[in-house]
Amino acid sequence: MSVECRMKNAELKNGKWEMENGKWKMRAALWNSVRSVSSVLFLFLSFQNINAQSVDSLINEALLNNPQLKSQQYKISASEFRAESVNNYPAPSLSLEFSQTPVSETNIFNESISNNLSLSQMFPLGGKIGAMAEVEKRNINVEKNTLEVYKINLIAQIRMTYFTLWTIEKKIEVQNKNIFLLNDLIKSIEVSYAVNRINQADLLTIQSEIAANETLLLILNNQKEAEIYKLNKLLGRVLDSRNVYTLQDTPADTIKYSQPELVELLQKTNPSLNRMNSMIEMNRSMITANNKELIPDLMLQGMIMRMPRGMILTSKADLTMLDAKTDYMYSLMASITLPFAPWSINKIKAKEEELYAGISSIEYERNDMARDMTAKFNEAYLKYNTANNLVRLYTNNVLPLYGKAAEAQVSAYQNGRTNINTVIDSYRMLLMQQMNYYMAKADIQMAVAEMEMMVGQRLENK
Repeated sequence: MSVECRMKNAELKNGKWEMENGKWKMRAALWNSVRSVSSVLFLFLSFQNINAQSVDSLINEALLNNPQLKSQQYKISASEFRAESVNNYPAPSLSLEFSQTPVSETNIFNESISNNLSLSQMFPLGGKIGAMAEVEKRNINVEKNTLEVYKINLIAQIRMTYFTLWTIEKKIEVQNKNIFLLNDLIKSIEVSYAVNRINQADLLTIQSEIAANETLLLILNNQKEAEIYKLNKLLGRVLDSRNVYTLQDTPADTIKYSQPELVELLQKTNPSLNRMNSMIEMNRSMITANNKELIPDLMLQGMIMRMPRGMILTSKADLTMLDAKTDYMYSLMASITLPFAPWSINKIKAKEEELYAGISSIEYERNDMARDMTAKFNEAYLKYNTANNLVRLYTNNVLPLYGKAAEAQVSAYQNGRTNINTVIDSYRMLLMQQMNYYMAKADIQMAVAEMEMMVGQRLENK
């Protein structure tokens, strides 16, 4: 805002210049108000900048404290232990039997026909255990990819929330500055109002504009509080914490990759696509493990029999053996399963077909996801370039021109060449363009966050 010093029809009274119609007082008051607003804003921004955190520091905090991220890390540990658990033989069976004890007897140890102690063990053959362990190892990769998917989405959400909060804070800053200027404009024209150079309608118009800006300020503060809640949840902080301040300016992110390079990189490094690749590999391992079920399993069993009443007598037994003594015997048994039996083999074949169909489904889903991500990536890349161009236009052309227009309207109003509504409109347009400028700067960061989410890595450096 320019300050003119025109010494027209002035006279020195009590050591001060009194200007005709109070114009000197008005312009001096405006100059003092601008300086006071600048001082207040400088102090506020200095205090905020001391406590401000960069988005990268918040991302590091979230990677350490986010509960869902910790949960996924424990899922990976569980998968690793499950793979170790599967890679073992099944437990043996130990049994004790007291055979054919008379109902009237209570001494089952000595009155039963035999006491049988047996031990059996099942041995899966053909590398079945190794095949099942391989399936679980593939599942570990799936869980790791799931962790990467959540991590990259978490980083993108933090960046988007951070710069949404940054945009709101900039809007609040602009609204406060506008309210300060309008309040000081009222003070500066009180002299003209006192000498009837302006009417009361002008004052009421400015006051109504201040009230409207204060209403918008209340809405923006509520939006800021909502974004802080969202950011605290992502960071793993206490939800009602208010210790969140953004930096005064956004980082200068410059993507050094070309669009075709980024699309190619997306196909290789996107964690969601890699997760589907891991799922396909796991299903193939499951097919291998399923086909090994056609190999028979071997079970070995050994038994020791104690016969406290001697050998069991039959109709052909020698009855001279009346003085029976405790006798001991043993038995060995080997058995195999028959999975290739006609009434059971279809179970294995149907499972194989199910897994092949699942692989085909995942492949088509992956291709569709890759196409969708490529389209969204191209959209984000276009948004990034558009926002960059807008920032340059606002910085070099739009804001300077609107600022000069607002100054010219204020000067014209002070000289009685325009009305207050024109001044208010010029303030509104300047306010709108300043907000559009900050939104364009935030859009750059939003677009970078979207592209990084799809590519799966940071993009500043090649």
